[in-house]
Amino acid sequence: MEELNFISLPLVLLLSLVGGPLLLRRAGYPAGKTVFGTLTALVVLLGAWAMISNIQQHAGLQAVPLGWLVPLGALYAVWRWRDRL
Repeated sequence: MEELNFISLPLVLLLSLVGGPLLLRRAGYPAGKTVFGTLTALVVLLGAWAMISNIQQHAGLQAVPLGWLVPLGALYAVWRWRDRL
């Protein structure tokens, strides 16, 4: 099950590095703010993934793929934000 958690890491990277600029440019932000916002999204999503992974290892919940909560939460946040635009 650990492999299933680590498969979610490339998805987190893909969501932040590809989805971030697409969403920010669609919202009308200039290029500088789009780059900064993308890097911010990358750091936040990687940090959330690392915290969940660390908590999971310390709690001994290796059989539960909790790493997938981060990309699912990010997709939900984007979906809600898209509705407000």
